[in-house]
This record gives sequence, C-alpha cells and structure tokens, in this order.
Amino acid sequence: MTRMNATVKGKADESYIKELRREFHRNPELSGQEQRTSQRVIEELKKLSIHEIRPNMAGYGVLAVIGQKKDGPTVALRADMDALPIFEQSGVPFASQNEGVMHACGHDAHTAMLLGAAKILKSTEQELPGRVLLVFQPAEENSPVGGAKPLIEAGAFLDPKPDAIFGLHVWPSLPAGQVGVREGNFMGASDRFRVRIIGKGGHASMPHETIDAAIVAVQVAQVLQTIVSRNVNPLDAGVITLGKIQAGTGHNVIASEALLEGTVRTFAPKTREMIKERFYSIVQSVVESMGATVEIDYQLGYPVLSNTPEMVDIVREASTAMLGERALPQVEPAMVAEDFAVYLQHFPGAFFWLGCGFEDTSLNAPLHHPRFMLDEGMLTTGSEMLAETALRFLRSR
Repeated sequence: MTRMNATVKGKADESYIKELRREFHRNPELSGQEQRTSQRVIEELKKLSIHEIRPNMAGYGVLAVIGQKKDGPTVALRADMDALPIFEQSGVPFASQNEGVMHACGHDAHTAMLLGAAKILKSTEQELPGRVLLVFQPAEENSPVGGAKPLIEAGAFLDPKPDAIFGLHVWPSLPAGQVGVREGNFMGASDRFRVRIIGKGGHASMPHETIDAAIVAVQVAQVLQTIVSRNVNPLDAGVITLGKIQAGTGHNVIASEALLEGTVRTFAPKTREMIKERFYSIVQSVVESMGATVEIDYQLGYPVLSNTPEMVDIVREASTAMLGERALPQVEPAMVAEDFAVYLQHFPGAFFWLGCGFEDTSLNAPLHHPRFMLDEGMLTTGSEMLAETALRFLRSR
C-alpha cells in the first residue's frame, strides 16, 4: 500500500462547518422525516458545484459524486442525518427549535462534517484518481429497519459501486482530536423485543380471583437476566436490557396486562441466536406456569459492525499523519449498535470514532442524553479525516 506524506490538514473551512452544524442542530428531524435537512444538504452540494446529485433515495437520502475519472476506484463516505425524540436540556444558544426532538447523537455534526469534506474534495476534483460517493443517510436511528438497507435495496450503490466505504461517529468518551478504531468486531448487534402479558384483572382485595399480570412481569424480568449469567460463555458478550415495564391502572386494581420492552446486544452470531431461543423458551414457560398468556415480538436489528483490517489501516495512517500517534489510542469494542454495519456486509470498509469530549470532563454527557453536547473544535478534524481517508484509499488502488 502506498504511503503518502501530504495531507489535507488545515484545509477544512471551520466557520462553514460550524455554521452548518448549528443550523442542523436547531432544526432536528426524526427518522423518516428529514425533509428540511435533506433539502439543505442538496442546496449546499449545489453551491459547491457538485452536479451529480441524487435526491430522495429511500426516503430523504441524498447521494452525490465528486470526481470525473470513471475508470478509477470509487470510495464512499457516509453521514447520517436523523435526530432523536428527546427534550433538549443542553442550554446552548442554538438548541433545538423542534420541541421534543434533539440531535443527541451527533448526526448534525456528521452531516456538517461530510459537507466540509465535500468542500475539500471538490477543490481537488481534477486530481482525484477516482470518484468519491457522498452518502447522506436518513433513518439511522430507526432500528430494526434503519436507512442503510433501504438505500442498498433502492440501488443507491449500483453506479458507481463503491470499492470501499468509510464513516465516523462522534464519541464523547474520547477527547476532541482523538480517533478510535479497530479491526474486526467493533460495535454490537442490537435486537429488540416487546412482550405483552395477558392475565386477569380484579380488585386488589381479592387476588385469588385474578392472574396478576404485574407479578408475572416481575418474574419474567428477573428470570430473563439469567440467560446471560447462566447461558452465555463468560468469554463472550451479551446484554439484555429491560428499558420499559408497564402494568396497571390504579393502586387498588390488579393489572390485567403488562408490557415489557427492551434490547438484546451481542457480538457472536451463535450467542445472538442462542439468546433468542432461550428468550422465547423462558418467557413462555414462566408466563404459562403462572396461568397467564403472552405475545412476543422479537425483531432482529442491526448486525455486528465488523471493520475490514485493510481499511482500518488506512484510517490509522490518515489519523497518524494528520493528528500524530498519540491521537490514536487503543479502544475496546462497544455494544452500541450502528446501521453502518449493514454496509460492511456488502463492501469493504471501516467505521471509526471521533473524540468530541471537552477538556472539562464535567461537560461531557453520553450519547442519547438530553444534555449531550460536543466540543466543536473537532468539527474540522472530522471533515479532514473523512477527506484524507478517502484520498488515501483512492491513491492506494
């Protein structure tokens, strides 16, 4: 693989990226509703004189191509655009103006950084030895469907077909200016479940005449935790989370129904399948033993995100050249699920974390938190990392 010393360091337009990011942050849109964001992306691409633009892909997805050399390689760069149903509490002057919706996962920054990278790459378009496919993806948060699979099914990657794909995610546990990446399994598979327990309600003073759905739900919740602790190899990984339990309508009413919702996260396919089988078996057995009935909706979500080793090398080379070796700490895999994993089932590629943590760590809130905010000093780093990674891939073919 060719080693390159020249970089795009210092070529990102800081004010351009920051202003876009703040505009996107003020105007967040939920999965499948990214109409305004999509339109603004198209407007900016046109301002950059990027002519090959494909709007409304798999909803509000936008694809664009930079580069004229059609007989060369193609590299794709992806950013997600959707926000979350969260009431923002960040206190920043550019906070969400769409009540109950917030960019609490940094997709506003991802979109702005990819536009910043597009500006860099467009300025060197005549020198590109191939093409860059810009992918502005909707609905990343819409698990288990997501936005990657619909884009692929819509034919978004048929012409040009990427030889590799790269993407990033802001990461608050890493300081701004650092990059986290590793080959192989990097982020987990995430499945979701919904369990509806049907009992027999009644008066709180006469429990013998009822089947208490709330008590059944408690038993199910406790026993579910034994799947990982007593069925998963301790050297493997598995997490079952009950995020929602609902039952009852009043303090003196025995619940006739109960609802449990949550997620299952794994790395190994065999562990993923085993947990699913044990889930059905345990839930049905516990519910039936207590005289109730149950409806189970168990949906497989995003697969394990597994990075291609050769593409990870390119990210590491770009990071070291741009930021220095100290900016590339060793990181452990995370159980967080990411729709980008679907692309990696079709194309070689790598996904990396871009540190966005503040020097004052008391300011750092986790992803999906109402007070999540990022150190905007990393915005130019992200744009330059995307552009540099794309250039290094194209020049190495």
